[in-house]
Amino acid sequence: MPLTLNQLNALRNACVNNPGGAVASVNLATALPGWNIPANECGCWRWASSGLGTPVNNDPAQMFTSIATGAALNAGSAWANHPPAVNFAAARHAEYVQYDAHGYAITGAPPWGNWFTSVVDVVARSTCELGNMTPGAGAQVNGERYYVFVHYEPVTNGANNAPNYTHWWVAIHLGQLHGQDQYCCIEMFPGSTNLTFRINNAYALNDNVRVEVTDLSPNHLAILGAVI
Repeated sequence: MPLTLNQLNALRNACVNNPGGAVASVNLATALPGWNIPANECGCWRWASSGLGTPVNNDPAQMFTSIATGAALNAGSAWANHPPAVNFAAARHAEYVQYDAHGYAITGAPPWGNWFTSVVDVVARSTCELGNMTPGAGAQVNGERYYVFVHYEPVTNGANNAPNYTHWWVAIHLGQLHGQDQYCCIEMFPGSTNLTFRINNAYALNDNVRVEVTDLSPNHLAILGAVI
């Protein structure tokens, strides 16, 4: 479901009033009566992909750990219970081992960077589908576009990393004003019940995978309906 026109216009007004960007947070534990989600369950991925609706045990980090190390997926998780996900992790792990062994350049195989981002993209899209978000493209009924962004760390201290994520957020693109994109990024961080709005501002502009979706989940809307 999409945001209402009134909600979108509130975000558009915030963009107009903050052309250089702004950041504001709302503590959901105090803003929403009956809030019962502990701070340690407010992971960025869980907010972005499902509005905190997906079980904690489905953290996509386990897919990346399995691809990097060959470790088993979490028992009872949606990943472990879905044979295509198990097979995907095993196949990508075998490929990763070969890239690592051959200096991240294999004749006839995709370039390392392309392979890396394709893996992150598949896991990101699959995580969104677990959260009942529908892949899509193009402007929605009120001109807005919805995205889930996944930020990754390709290199640490000069060494290539295996596919990974370091942060997730929802981005709502609201059109243009005077030729400039207007957008709002909405995120959470583990260990905090704060919902953070970045107006014309993002956690990171590079090293991101972007998944466009047709709208937000009912869980997103229930939370945003109380604060926008």
